[in-house]
Amino acid sequence: MARRILLMNSDLAANRGDRAIAEGIVALVRSRDPEARITGISQYPERDGRWYDIDVLDMDFQSLSPLAWLRLLREARRHDVVLWGGGEILKDYTNKAALWYWVVKMTVLSFVNRKVVGAFQGIGPTRSASSRRLIALVVGRCRRFIVRDDESRDKLLGWGVDPDRVLAASDPAVLPRPEPMSAELRASLVATYGLADDFFDDVVCIGPRDWFHYKQSGLLPFKYRQALLRRLGRDVTVGDERHEAYLASLRSTVREVAQASGSRLLFLPMHMGEADTALCHDLAAAVGDLTQTCVLDQDDLGPAELRSVISSARAMVGFRLHSNIIAISSGVPSINVYYVDKGRVFFDQVGMSRYALPIEDALEDGFGARVGGLLTTLLAESDEVRASLEEATAAQRASVAAAYDEALRVL
Repeated sequence: MARRILLMNSDLAANRGDRAIAEGIVALVRSRDPEARITGISQYPERDGRWYDIDVLDMDFQSLSPLAWLRLLREARRHDVVLWGGGEILKDYTNKAALWYWVVKMTVLSFVNRKVVGAFQGIGPTRSASSRRLIALVVGRCRRFIVRDDESRDKLLGWGVDPDRVLAASDPAVLPRPEPMSAELRASLVATYGLADDFFDDVVCIGPRDWFHYKQSGLLPFKYRQALLRRLGRDVTVGDERHEAYLASLRSTVREVAQASGSRLLFLPMHMGEADTALCHDLAAAVGDLTQTCVLDQDDLGPAELRSVISSARAMVGFRLHSNIIAISSGVPSINVYYVDKGRVFFDQVGMSRYALPIEDALEDGFGARVGGLLTTLLAESDEVRASLEEATAAQRASVAAAYDEALRVL
């Protein structure tokens, strides 16, 4: 009988980075067990079932509905293995409520199915001692827990987790290999966005994110707090001088990127449920007449199609980590502006540290020129960089496969 695997994935509904992670995990499972029956979770079961060729439970991955939880527990009981992840789920720097949610949910689920494997999670910044204890508790409910970097493993061991339980690898989004951009996909994008036929022949991608838009380590997730404030007629970013300075810096930066590359700019909103789309349009407008621009704001590209589009680029300037991971694993030279350590850590893993900048630098004078200078170097050394990325990605793919094999060996 085919092994039944329940994938407790993150946000397939709106997060293109989480979709890339799920794409990698599904590919990994299929490479090891082609006959496996995989079930994921999404509010869009028909679409995501088609994108991933898996069964999909129709529910929000963070549902609070007792009926949805009962459905999930029934599914967990009838599956052979539960893969929980990946992404950066366990942390408290954005909010504490989400951590409590996952601790309760996965602890309860582990009572109906003890074969739970944490799948390629990153342990994010965690400030409070109580949060660290909760993370150690829920990791202890997993038979094995795979993290996507050594620093995450070191954190868990420092918080008292059994070293034999934790395996370090890389992010599974490195696994899929992109197909060349098909003529059909190219024609569809040209028609949808009103582009020149040759737009994708010379393009640099930009995957930005907003900043200073949430209170770190607050109680509620930002999207819920912002929704509440909007109902009250308020906006948490209005009047924040740092936020305005950050946006001004990004506008200057994209103009520097246009001038340094001489290429068209393709803006990629990576989270369709947050401010990425509006930010991308703001930045595209800031480019002015320096070059042609496009914002991929229609959420109709599957993860494999998005990967094909990114693979056609000359370079990537990414703030959202998975815009970089998709690019690098597709051989595209990349610059990362990281807002938490996961970006820095991944660029360390692939030997690209000199192209990783902390987001705080965006508030310094000359940031745009600095990014433009790095891009000029990156493009000048493109052949060497691409060869290096191919070798580094092969090592990351091997680490992901080895960790998965070891985790399932003990089940």
